[in-house]
Amino acid sequence: MMVGLDGTALTIAGPDIAQSVGASMPELQWIANAYLLTLALALFPAGRAADRLGRRTVFLAGVLGFGVVSLLIALTTSSWLLILLRGAQGVCGAMLQPAALALLRAAFPRDRLELALGIWGGASAVSIAGGPILGGTIVEHHGWPVVFLINLPVAVLTAGLTLWATRESKATDRPGSVRALVRTPGVPLGAVLIGLSYFSLFGLLFFLTLYLQNVRDFTPVRAGEWLLPLTAVIVLSAPIGGALTGRFGPKWPAVGGLALISAGLLGFRTLDTTSGAATLLPYSLVLGTGTGIALIAATQIVVAGAPERMSGLASALQQAATQVGGVLGILTLGLVMSWHVPPGAPDPDGVTQGLGDPAVFLAGFHASALVAAVVVAIGAVLALCVSGKPCARVESPLAEPQPAGPPDPAADVQRESRYQ
Repeated sequence: MMVGLDGTALTIAGPDIAQSVGASMPELQWIANAYLLTLALALFPAGRAADRLGRRTVFLAGVLGFGVVSLLIALTTSSWLLILLRGAQGVCGAMLQPAALALLRAAFPRDRLELALGIWGGASAVSIAGGPILGGTIVEHHGWPVVFLINLPVAVLTAGLTLWATRESKATDRPGSVRALVRTPGVPLGAVLIGLSYFSLFGLLFFLTLYLQNVRDFTPVRAGEWLLPLTAVIVLSAPIGGALTGRFGPKWPAVGGLALISAGLLGFRTLDTTSGAATLLPYSLVLGTGTGIALIAATQIVVAGAPERMSGLASALQQAATQVGGVLGILTLGLVMSWHVPPGAPDPDGVTQGLGDPAVFLAGFHASALVAAVVVAIGAVLALCVSGKPCARVESPLAEPQPAGPPDPAADVQRESRYQ
């Protein structure tokens, strides 16, 4: 929740950060993407380390590191230093995120994993839903640095709860390789579908925030209120996605969820300079519902489809797909937006941020939403290739680990004694 809250709150804080540190549009994009890129690059080494060294140990190191780097970010006044620190924060995020999901995978037997993943997705969505409101309130009344300052006490509290409520978990044999993981049937396709879900969500949120604050001249708090239906509905749809996946398998929830995302994106093409909340609401609900359902179905394909001893690597792949999807969404839609800036415009950065001619910005926004809708629709077609049954853990020739069954209490006791 801390990482999700930080991500969405940063979206709201983007315009204020740009003004405070004098960031250009490319620098503002890199402030958002530096975290996503470094996290994506560090995820697989961190996931492998979690399997080898212990998932709780790596999780604790990532959580506390995330808090310390957040403190340094809050004290920064340079855009380029902010980009570097966001990169360091991404490394810490890479340590805590796969380890967290791997701890969850180790704690639940296979017949309860779908619902557990749905609850996990719902908890993550709470932070996404609360980010715009909390971030907007903090930015408006206390300034953007406080968005990062709050991470330090949250990190300390999380570390204490982790020590109290979880036990160490790691692979007892050789964890396996990334190559073996991606050759597991269904896993690569699941990662692609996860990436497409975040491609639309992150790309749309980035430019929708600029539309609300710069084109509509909303305060950060009011902008957060307008974004709340889009993000809050994921809280409800993620557990529903888990239940649907457990009942019908991941295929049709993934297809239906991605189709809903595409339809919602097309609806955002109707926004203009006078659109009211009633215009935004139905498309936000459709897109948010589709995101929650598709994300949990695709996560099930990746996490449950991998052997238990590769839980850290599988969780890293899931997280890498989310970050790469988010980066590609922001960069791709940013390019589409830039192509709509007239040649010779005196302030192209201002135009792409919604500070110039609103008609030009809206033309680029509508084109970006169309591109995102087409990309996600292609993903819905790809999802038809997913097995209609719950994920079967079929090993590739390179994957030595055997399929994992429900936890063996006696074996767990023996492993725990070795850890201690």
